[in-house]
Amino acid sequence: MTTTALNGLFQYILSLNLSKRNSKWLAEKILESTENKSTPEIAKIPEEYRCDPYETSPSGDPFFADKRNVEFVRKRLEDAQHSDPNTLVRTKSREEIEKLIESL
Repeated sequence: MTTTALNGLFQYILSLNLSKRNSKWLAEKILESTENKSTPEIAKIPEEYRCDPYETSPSGDPFFADKRNVEFVRKRLEDAQHSDPNTLVRTKSREEIEKLIESL
């Protein structure tokens, strides 16, 4: 999240009329989520390739915690945006279809 978004979220939380008990619960949940941020899938990614999955995916999908995956998706999107939309791909067999899908 950006600093602006975090400030907005913080201001929103402050505007809530929370009891002491609810404020304590919320604070504990926030701290708990920061302590348990690394999921087993993310822990398997070499540290030099790790990034914050929430920067790319609103759901925080562990796929996007790997910089290599993020760069691959970005490159594919760029390629798709710069490709000729009038280019058709014709396949004649199951093997050709599977090969095409693998290339995507």
